[in-house]
Amino acid sequence: MTVNRSLTSKLPRSTNGAPRAPRVAGETEIALAARLFALDVLHRIDRGADRLEIWWKAQIPRTRVGLVVIALILGASFLNVVEMRLAQPSATATAPAAAQSAVMSEVAPADAGKVWAVVKMWQGTGIHDTEAFTVADHWRVDWVFNQTQPVGQMQVFIYGADGRLLSIATNIQRADANTTFWLGPGTYVLKVISSGGDWKLDVQDLH
Repeated sequence: MTVNRSLTSKLPRSTNGAPRAPRVAGETEIALAARLFALDVLHRIDRGADRLEIWWKAQIPRTRVGLVVIALILGASFLNVVEMRLAQPSATATAPAAAQSAVMSEVAPADAGKVWAVVKMWQGTGIHDTEAFTVADHWRVDWVFNQTQPVGQMQVFIYGADGRLLSIATNIQRADANTTFWLGPGTYVLKVISSGGDWKLDVQDLH
């Protein structure tokens, strides 16, 4: 390993080996002090490079290879940490949007002076993903499952607009008709999984 010497090697030295620099015409005391400090730093780097070069030449080839491998591993780890740090602001920025998709089950809300309005309706058999719908604070899911086979079941899952599974609206293994109430404004999607019968489904919003 060969180290290039800096320009400080050509400067005159003081008794302790630090570089001396003649005062420049018109130079203030602060500027002179800053320049001497910079020259001293360069001098120390030169001395460190000398010692490093001597130490490096004293190592056997196998040791040198091992040190290079360790340096590469540490460098890759450092770059990975930097990449993770840079990615954190992006993840933080998307957190509020994900939080808007939170939903909680509730009992029937007080609806004095308010009315339920149908937002969307669906019917069919088997598996079905609804289109996205948007609701306010209080909303509900109504369903009817008509079992036509000896064995039947119906499940309705609630997903956020970001594709995250949030909750389950119903999970039955028989003919049934019922309602579940939900708290949480936002945009959602329902996924219906059924067998052995047909179903009807609607979402209503409280206004």
